Amino acid sequence: MLFLLGGGLLSGSCGNSRENIPHRLPVIEEILGDTASQDYIDPTGYPGNREMLPIGIFGTSMEDLQLAETLLGLDEHDNITGMPGTDGIKDFAGEHFEFVCAPPAADSARVDMIRNIAGLFRWNDDRPPVKALVVASDLATVEVWKDLQDLVKFCKPEVCTFNVLQAGINKALEYVRNYHGDRNNQVTIGIIAPAETFLLKAYDCLTEDVAVASQVFSADTMPSLIHPQYRIRRDLIRAYHFNYSNGGMNYRGSRYYPSSMEVKSMDNAVRYAVTSLVEQLLNGSHPRLKYIILGDNTLLNYKDIILESVTSLRNFRKDNRYVYRHIIDPEVVLIEPHKEAAIQLYRCLRQNRLAAFRTTPSCIRIYAPEKPDLTKYPLLNVCINN
Repeated sequence: MLFLLGGGLLSGSCGNSRENIPHRLPVIEEILGDTASQDYIDPTGYPGNREMLPIGIFGTSMEDLQLAETLLGLDEHDNITGMPGTDGIKDFAGEHFEFVCAPPAADSARVDMIRNIAGLFRWNDDRPPVKALVVASDLATVEVWKDLQDLVKFCKPEVCTFNVLQAGINKALEYVRNYHGDRNNQVTIGIIAPAETFLLKAYDCLTEDVAVASQVFSADTMPSLIHPQYRIRRDLIRAYHFNYSNGGMNYRGSRYYPSSMEVKSMDNAVRYAVTSLVEQLLNGSHPRLKYIILGDNTLLNYKDIILESVTSLRNFRKDNRYVYRHIIDPEVVLIEPHKEAAIQLYRCLRQNRLAAFRTTPSCIRIYAPEKPDLTKYPLLNVCINN
């Protein structure tokens, strides 16, 4: 077993799921009603002592394992009282997790994901059913969230279901509704996320309540002067506030007037994304930037760089005037969907008396087509080495 943690957030009202779905898909009818099917779930077969069952985590990419890394360091509650506040003990200490990573086939993605998720609701060899389910994948959240609710409703209503994507959206809406209802106090929510998530229209619902600026980010692609999608703008080279030390940038000619230039470090790729996001606010009538949703797993490791870039941009001057100060709030807040998801999961387990409270280390079993790159998860590495 790998020692680890995982979690997610209760679905909110933003609607990141398919609309106008037929009342029930044939595959769900099969899972719930065909006793001869290998995917059949017997709702009467759930164990009675659910607090000792594992928490299920479903992903469609190994990158979804970042959720567990985030939770390994989470200490946002007093584990004796359950109230907010650190106590030096990890919030999910002693919990067991089952992480299932199942990339779906392109021609049957929806059905594949439903079948794989359903597998977490029944005994599967030595794997017990779960007491709570976290959908860490943006794709699965958008494509099968309503289907999952059907499964939970007709299979085992007591099983709590969560999704990470909705966690960030819910937190953003909570901030807006609690602090920015006044007409003279409007703000913009920035979103930095992968292109695939925007193609799924996962954040479109936010535009109904607040101004939104969206920036595509890719941890696998470095910006350059000639890149068709991530192009470094010559007029913004000073504003990017790149770090040129330790080979972070590759360029020819003058630093600010290069003949060629390419980003070579992840922190500079993050700086590029933040500057590109803020630059959008100059076009149109956006109110000031107040919140940024970190919609890509990689960004969670660069929170300091993001805030440093925001501060640098707010203080950036050109021709003896501040360029961005009027569109950046003095205190920009970063929204971390994984963290928000974890907090909601913890509260749910406490409220429903489902927390395990084991004195043994937390652990996870990983079911995936490939081994995870543990160098990306230092907290996980420490647990495994112990």
